[in-house]
Amino acid sequence: MADAKPGSFGPILPRHVALLISLAMIWGTSFLVMKIGVQHVPALPLTAIRLVAAALAMVLAVIVVRGRYPAGTKAWVYCFVLAFFGNSLPFFLISWGIEGIASGRAAILMAVMPLATLVLAHFFSAGDRLRVHKLVGILLGFGGVVVLVGPAALKGLGGSLLHQLSVASGAICYAISVIIVQRMPPAPLMGRAALTLVFAALQLAPVAFWLGGWQLPSLTFDGLWPPLYLGLIPTALATLILFKLLSEREASFVAFQNYMVPVFGVFWGALLLGEEVSLQAIAALALILCGIFVANRRRG
Repeated sequence: MADAKPGSFGPILPRHVALLISLAMIWGTSFLVMKIGVQHVPALPLTAIRLVAAALAMVLAVIVVRGRYPAGTKAWVYCFVLAFFGNSLPFFLISWGIEGIASGRAAILMAVMPLATLVLAHFFSAGDRLRVHKLVGILLGFGGVVVLVGPAALKGLGGSLLHQLSVASGAICYAISVIIVQRMPPAPLMGRAALTLVFAALQLAPVAFWLGGWQLPSLTFDGLWPPLYLGLIPTALATLILFKLLSEREASFVAFQNYMVPVFGVFWGALLLGEEVSLQAIAALALILCGIFVANRRRG
């Protein structure tokens, strides 16, 4: 079944919020699993293996459900461009950028994504115009990220300029990608996701292995589960959720997941590694949820 192209959006339903939170929870696990995975494989090759695993899983899923791929040159071009801005380029930029800056500073720079999405959506996404309440909501969400990582992270902005620009550019790529998804021709959701991930794997894998070395994970449970998990859950499954959500909601609404990802990263660390959940994390989540409410309120 092809997705309907969104134009005007109805009221936010509980399932939209559930999908948004699910997306943030899934992507929040990526930080922990990447830390484990890089103990066995360098970051860039690990990212390439992640994309290859995701692409293979989605192609297999299309075969199992007897799904269809997007038809026509235009749809394939959209998938290729989406793969570049939504996967291969930001994965490369962020992987390199975070090597030279602290994680708190990276979280601040990644928070550029919802702001960029808000501006891009105003010009390129029907029914998602810039409004004062949306800007206030986005800024509240940004404030939540600052509360989470601490205001001290802002003091480091300006040093390690190339690494910071790399992370910020990756965040802007994600903003571009959500606009591309909404402007794509209607196409079967699963086939579109599979084709996009195949293109992403083909784009990034040669570069990643060339720069990062032709190192594969050891054929042990500890070596194999991180790239397989990253490919199947935060990449393949998350892509399906993202496409579904963007077929029904504004890009500016979906962008809020970017604020929640580091918060859920903290909660996952507490649940799985016994790390402490600070009052900062709880306050940050409250600010972000408040921002979502303000940004998406409707005039009576």
